Amino acid sequence: MTVGLAVVEGLVHPSGTTWCERRRALADVGVLGGLALLPEVAGAAMSEVTVPFAPDVNGESTAVATFSVPTEWTKLSDTTQSVVGGRRLVVYASPDDTDWNVFLLLTPIRGDYTSLGSFGTLDAVQDTIIPRGDGIDAQLISSASKSSTYVYEYTLAVPNQPKRHLKTIFSLVADTLVTFNVQALEDTYTPDVAKISESILSTAIAKKTA
Repeated sequence: MTVGLAVVEGLVHPSGTTWCERRRALADVGVLGGLALLPEVAGAAMSEVTVPFAPDVNGESTAVATFSVPTEWTKLSDTTQSVVGGRRLVVYASPDDTDWNVFLLLTPIRGDYTSLGSFGTLDAVQDTIIPRGDGIDAQLISSASKSSTYVYEYTLAVPNQPKRHLKTIFSLVADTLVTFNVQALEDTYTPDVAKISESILSTAIAKKTA
């Protein structure tokens, strides 16, 4: 069973390309998961996932990330498992098609990175997360900077992999780069898949709690 993801420096990306190599994780972040029922979307019952992060000196979380997934989706990652460089990765996927999935990646960063602008402009970050090169077919659908987040929607096909439809949100909260990403194979990106995928990311929020 595969999710179609590759854990890379600062980012999880289906192409396996590298982003922000010079910004290495400095601390370990604890992740816990919880579920709460939400209204249905496109006939699918939705549940909320809650992930506390950014512990203080007493080990108490100072921020929380939340997003919703269809209730029948399966958690594929161990939320206590460390990722490269002290990152934390939470992955949920459809039980019928693990290529349709959402992940939350929490990357601790230095305190002198005070805003997303520290990583570059909207266009500069776009050029790093959407790879170019021989055999790569990448098409940007939309990009936007809103409410202290960068949002990208695009399709991507790399050699020996099917074409995927992705939407990614970046934010910076409590000295942590927070990445939400939802993706599905382009061939299966039906209106219902699009509606549920949009609902997943429309509920994706990371904020300080202390």
